[in-house]
Amino acid sequence: MIIAIDADSMDLAAADHLLYDLIAAVDQPVVAVTHLVSGDDRPHVAVSLTSTADLAEPIREVVADRNVGLAITRPGATEPELAGPSRLVRGAYVAAVEAALGTKGRVVRWPGHEQGHGVLPAAELRTRCGIDELEGIGGVLVDDETLIDTLDFLRPVRRDGRLVLQVQPAAGDVLIPFELQHQQTCCTDH
Repeated sequence: MIIAIDADSMDLAAADHLLYDLIAAVDQPVVAVTHLVSGDDRPHVAVSLTSTADLAEPIREVVADRNVGLAITRPGATEPELAGPSRLVRGAYVAAVEAALGTKGRVVRWPGHEQGHGVLPAAELRTRCGIDELEGIGGVLVDDETLIDTLDFLRPVRRDGRLVLQVQPAAGDVLIPFELQHQQTCCTDH
């Protein structure tokens, strides 16, 4: 089952907050992803949850008082269940399609995310965390022995059905995730 929600989140922090609320409400293993919604006058971020369990009712309870678009796809259904304002339904539908195809999105939760702690050789990080590929930013080479300091926070991206964790150089001859847990806003003063 895939449940995609467009709450018109203007940034990743707001989308992450919504995802954490949803994850807490379902108490089930899920793949939770953020999706960039473009193509209109206000690019924004939608979210999706994929699970083997039926999560529709707990999710509806969490978003009941919010203005959201929903797209719910169930195994064997011929079309998704859609609800909400059309602009937001469009964003939810885009997120649902991306979740189903596994082609795009920033992954917040997945089976294995809880194993991403400490400094690990690249091969062990991939095995423990279910990461398919480690991609060095700017051509940085990553082999099986390269040490990755997870900083206890991983946010891989989905690309062609694979989980890809982007990494960058850091002090001490280690690589760290490209996306850090506490991002500094860039260029806010101009």
